[in-house]
Amino acid sequence: MNETLPEQTKKFLDQMSGLPALHRMTPDEIRKVIIANAISERHELADTQDAELQGPHGPLTVRIYRPTNKEKLPVIVFYHGGGFVFNRIADYDPMCGKLAHVTGHAVVSVDYRLAPEHKFPVQIDEALYAAQWVYENAEALGFYADRVAVAGESVGGNLAALVAQQAVKRGTPRIARQILLCPVTDWSGSYASKTTYGAGYFLETALLDYCAGHYFGSDADRANPLASPLLGDVDGLPPALVVTAELDPLRDEGELYARKLAESGVRVSWKRYPGMIHLFYALTDVFDDGHDVYAFIARELGTPD
Repeated sequence: MNETLPEQTKKFLDQMSGLPALHRMTPDEIRKVIIANAISERHELADTQDAELQGPHGPLTVRIYRPTNKEKLPVIVFYHGGGFVFNRIADYDPMCGKLAHVTGHAVVSVDYRLAPEHKFPVQIDEALYAAQWVYENAEALGFYADRVAVAGESVGGNLAALVAQQAVKRGTPRIARQILLCPVTDWSGSYASKTTYGAGYFLETALLDYCAGHYFGSDADRANPLASPLLGDVDGLPPALVVTAELDPLRDEGELYARKLAESGVRVSWKRYPGMIHLFYALTDVFDDGHDVYAFIARELGTPD
């Protein structure tokens, strides 16, 4: 391991060393031990409530965070991470609450189904359905229909990117912006960052392969553009904010996607955080730089009025 790591990163990785390898557990075992984030701060929001939708694969829960009681708010449809195998919306309460508080935007977090019980493309079906529901019901929900953003971290960033692509392809919903935090953009590719930072830097390549094995019905699915947005059509997509972390095995594919968007004429705001690991933005008790991600998002989104 690099001995010149920032002190916060080195301390965290030292604490993580020696813990059981997640990719050697069953999905049920991982779901019992995983900690999605370390954000102890809690923000007083105007309202947080769940809504149960009748989704394409049965009941689908979304959690709505309202930072204020303003009559109308812009909204972020948020997709959580967890490799499509673990984590649920409750694990992301602190992150979504912070996102709503800092940006002044409502946040709708989507509790999509998990693999291996539900395999690809169930998750993208539900992600699209939730975004469409928010868009079609924006007026009734107190949201601006022309200010619907999609956001996600890790595999949630994968879903956000895919929803943005499919929205353009289908002509609906209208997505104003995409926010991609350390996203998975190519399940089929081989990248230097997956080798250099694939072990000993929190997120491990072995876990990514483990999750892919549970998520996909066959290896051929990895190269499906509906699974890997880097392989899809990016023409005409909404402006994108892309965050990557230097020590993340997903770094290279996230940055390659940002580059592809920019080369296609999409307005891209990209920021790599030196010395940071995957999920650092959800570990703000540990990483000071995590707070800057929310400020970055807020600056890019602008005022909620």
